Amino acid sequence: MIHFQSITLADKLKLNHFLAMSTFRNCDFSFSNIYCWLPNYQTTYAIESEFLFFRFYAGGKKSGYMYPLGRGDLTNAIEMLLADSEERQEPFRMFALSREMYQNIEACFPGKFEYHASRSWYEYIYHTEDLIQLKGRKYQPKRNHINKFKRTYRYEYVPITTQIIPECLELYTKWYQENGGCLGNRSLIDERVSVERAFANFEQLGLIGGALRVDGIIVAYSYGQPLSQDTFGVHAEKSLYEIDGGFSMINQQFAEHVCRGYRYMNREEDLGLESLRQAKMSYHPAILLEKGFITSNDPIR
Repeated sequence: MIHFQSITLADKLKLNHFLAMSTFRNCDFSFSNIYCWLPNYQTTYAIESEFLFFRFYAGGKKSGYMYPLGRGDLTNAIEMLLADSEERQEPFRMFALSREMYQNIEACFPGKFEYHASRSWYEYIYHTEDLIQLKGRKYQPKRNHINKFKRTYRYEYVPITTQIIPECLELYTKWYQENGGCLGNRSLIDERVSVERAFANFEQLGLIGGALRVDGIIVAYSYGQPLSQDTFGVHAEKSLYEIDGGFSMINQQFAEHVCRGYRYMNREEDLGLESLRQAKMSYHPAILLEKGFITSNDPIR
């Protein structure tokens, strides 16, 4: 059985050694994402046979693994996970798999696994320059929102530092209440925990953020961290609804000030929420990253 252990901030450098090897653009392979969502997914890790393994619970119930990261033998790594699930007497599942990851596994084990795509998990990846420039007819509505914002408000863009984090939390609390607070859906409650963990450990996690002030008050913010050499992951983006054009403005300003050095920006999943899906599609993703999970066709596993 693989010896999985709890993840702490002290594990950041050790895990980042393997995470940095990844050329995948999935938001799942971000230490800050993994750490901030620990209470929800109960993620644990192990380093064995030149691989980093993650085990967690999807939806708090179904245990499963993530794609192993490392430079060893992938066939051996998958065999280790299969043996681990069998020893635990649990069905074998591997979550957060892109089509590319599945094809890598399929090449090692032809026909052994069944792949199930999940549209709610697809990730929205954009050309950074598109989100900075917003050129062309398809982005005209976004330019209209931004131009109205600029005409309406006296604003400034500022980096998120420890000094302004309390103000960002105040904004999040107001946004949270606007969206139903503790009476909202489960994903909103889980998100609040992850946001609080992110802001409480912002510098230690290596997060990079930016915010908009209007008349001296923080009205929007965004933060994230690099996922690979060419992709920046945007973990959060919030704006007060009363601020007309706030979401469009923080999106464009964050892309310009933080993400310009990256070819792509990953703005993560829509979680199956139709309003969020429409908003993310309205920015015309360059890549809609398919993701899903695999199960073993072997009934024992």
